[in-house]
Amino acid sequence: MSDALSKLRQQLRQKLAELDRLLLPAFDSAPILPGTVHVSKHRCGKPHCHCASGRELHEALRLQIRFQDGTANRCLSAEAGAFWRPRTEAYRRLRKAGRAFRKWEKEVRGLLEAIERARQSMEGLSDEDRKRPLR
Repeated sequence: MSDALSKLRQQLRQKLAELDRLLLPAFDSAPILPGTVHVSKHRCGKPHCHCASGRELHEALRLQIRFQDGTANRCLSAEAGAFWRPRTEAYRRLRKAGRAFRKWEKEVRGLLEAIERARQSMEGLSDEDRKRPLR
């Protein structure tokens, strides 16, 4: 029992050491924006344009903003793209940290439950009580 318990505690210590790294994006002070900056390719609709054949399309830098009630797309200049991209990337890092934390939390909960099971003892209970399973 003590060897298994020791391994579980060691795993728990490793998980605790991971926590600082996981939460690092939450301590960043850079502003965030829920959205993405990307390059879209499209046809302009003019019949004799080089894009009409579909081989070489026009490109535009776009900002897709996520609102509670939907999304909005905005066309950006290169300067505006340089302004918005760090904000959307910081948002993506923060969301990724949240997902990693939820996974970490689930794994730690499992370890704590395993430690609880490993530490349970029926010692000192009556014969009648020993027949009943512990939680």
